[in-house]
Amino acid sequence: MQISRETPIVVTGGASGLGEAVARAFAAAGAPVGIFDLNQERGEAVAAELGGTYARVDVSDPESVRAGFAKLRGAQGQERILMNCAGIGS
Repeated sequence: MQISRETPIVVTGGASGLGEAVARAFAAAGAPVGIFDLNQERGEAVAAELGGTYARVDVSDPESVRAGFAKLRGAQGQERILMNCAGIGS
């Protein structure tokens, strides 16, 4: 698959650690990146730096996930790739 501006991507846990690294790699390849994370301050900062979109999402809550996808799809279109990197932080 070619990664480009036509390849919207969602990264769960994208505000730090592995998720942030994955989000940065996809953004560097030119993809629009949406970040799901509970850490709003960090998520907004990373998304702004990457030119992406942030949604505060608790991946253990189906309604939160639905709302997050609705927000990101409105901003960047239907995702083509979903990278699940969310975990339990300390």
